[in-house]
Amino acid sequence: MTAKKQTRKNVRRLKAQTRFIRATNGFLMTVILLVLALIFCLSYLPQKNAYEKKLGELAEAQEREEQAESQLDYLRIKLEAIKNDPSYLEIQARDRLQVYRPGETIFRIER
Repeated sequence: MTAKKQTRKNVRRLKAQTRFIRATNGFLMTVILLVLALIFCLSYLPQKNAYEKKLGELAEAQEREEQAESQLDYLRIKLEAIKNDPSYLEIQARDRLQVYRPGETIFRIER
């Protein structure tokens, strides 16, 4: 064989090896990227679940706060009525003591 033919064979062999190495590298890079993406997704899911749980707890706390504020407003109004409205105070006292004025007829509906 001549040196030219030997050189051509070597060049073809090197090209084939180069194609194989490039294909292998491409495959390995794809696998590595997929593994990294999977690791990222798996580490993200627990954090997302914890975040959603905390959002639920926050919503419950806000609802309880609104209920407490509503109850506080009701009690403030009731206190103000007791302090400043004698007719309200009379109605409450008569209701609790079950006292009535002469000539009044009281109808009480029990639940």
